[in-house]
Amino acid sequence: MLIEKGKRYAVLTGDIVGSSRLSATERARLHEILISSRKSVLERFGAGLVPMKPEIFRGDGWQFIVADSSKSLRVGLFFRASVRSGMRQKRIDTRVSIGIGTIDFLPRNNLSGGDGEAFRLSGEALEKLHKSHRMAVALPQSSASDMSAALDVIVKLIDLQAGNWTESQARAVSGALLGLKQEAIAKECFAKRITQQSVAQHLDRAGWNSIELGIAFFEEFVGVTHSTW
Repeated sequence: MLIEKGKRYAVLTGDIVGSSRLSATERARLHEILISSRKSVLERFGAGLVPMKPEIFRGDGWQFIVADSSKSLRVGLFFRASVRSGMRQKRIDTRVSIGIGTIDFLPRNNLSGGDGEAFRLSGEALEKLHKSHRMAVALPQSSASDMSAALDVIVKLIDLQAGNWTESQARAVSGALLGLKQEAIAKECFAKRITQQSVAQHLDRAGWNSIELGIAFFEEFVGVTHSTW
């Protein structure tokens, strides 16, 4: 991956909540889910947006780069929804920390060896994440502090909704995050075909209308101010 000097990327870092309480069989299944979720991110968003294969480490940790930082919340939430919908026998969730900033160094095929503002912000935000929250965003100090705080509030409000998703709600939201129509979500996101009306109910109960507004604000603000930080 060729790093552009001065460009703001998003580094997303996370880990699975409560993974230490899983049995050996459940942990093996968790690994499969993380691999599958990584594959979904690459296939759905493409190399232009996710230029390097997301890295999975320590069995329950993960990290990846989003080239267009304004899309980082959408991609991170998609990954979370994919993880949430994966393990039917036991509800699991992942923390998601989004760090937006420059990248100074990125070894070939070694994402975890990277360094720079975005990596540091993402790692620090994950370490500081309160146990009652599972998502956070950290922007450079040069960005407007009031707007940075507003974005963090929006992310935490979305997190509040996401924490209550059922498997079906997570599947429906994952399709909505891709911009799919409800008919397409019913066909592509569920192993057993459901009706468009059922998809609408899942999205409504998942809080999608409010989530969509929050994502739109995030993408507009980060996209417009990207070149001025």
